[in-house]
Amino acid sequence: MNFVSVCAQTTEAPREVYVSATSTALRCNLLLPPVGNKAATPIELNIYGKAGEKISGLPKNSLIFIHGSKLRYDLDTRTFSLHGGVIAKVDETFPLFNTVILSGRCVKDIHREDERAFKTTADGLMICNQTLSVNTGRNQADLFNFYAINTNKDKLNNAELLVNFTRNGVGLTINGRLVTDEWTDSTTKERKHATKIQLINMTLAPKPSLPGKEITPQTTVQEGSKVTSLWGGKTLDDNPWNDGGLPDLPGNYGSAPDLENAPF
Repeated sequence: MNFVSVCAQTTEAPREVYVSATSTALRCNLLLPPVGNKAATPIELNIYGKAGEKISGLPKNSLIFIHGSKLRYDLDTRTFSLHGGVIAKVDETFPLFNTVILSGRCVKDIHREDERAFKTTADGLMICNQTLSVNTGRNQADLFNFYAINTNKDKLNNAELLVNFTRNGVGLTINGRLVTDEWTDSTTKERKHATKIQLINMTLAPKPSLPGKEITPQTTVQEGSKVTSLWGGKTLDDNPWNDGGLPDLPGNYGSAPDLENAPF
């Protein structure tokens, strides 16, 4: 599984690019809202086919909601990008979303003595780093680094769970969010940033069932029972998000954003 829903602001108008000799896509650079004391997250959006018609006229600085996109990671450039999804133009009153759901397999064992993988700070924080391999088709996969951070008093101790239950080859589904650290290089004095996935919760893949153990249903439906209509008879075709999304709002949203003065 690879599923992303985020709010973002465009930092440029969408532009058409060639993705092959015969097909094009619309591409646009975005900023995701900061999380806590983190910086805004720069990321690239790619929309293919007719879905691109809905964003082709978006001006710079538009606030948008992206639902059902896929997250990709380029190991060479160390950059994240979004691909596909349903796009709706919103305003600053729209709730902020930053949800990343990924399913795959862990690619490394975690050793407590390795501070790059697990450490406990003087303040009592536990931090654990793991990497997830997510299939992208045709025997290929993306590698996503993610981390868990919590105190030893938290009810949900994700860092401890990662240490105890994940290792190379273990199946895992994570629910997290994209966060970005920003700093000034002490040597070059340049502003730098690094984006990771911060774990919120996770689900380990189930263990193989024992041979001969059958799964029995917990509920039964009496034969001939009448099935009632759900949602008053509405269907997915009645969903306004399927035909243009939310209406455009008048006006603009100020000057181009930067990492220090994000609009959110």
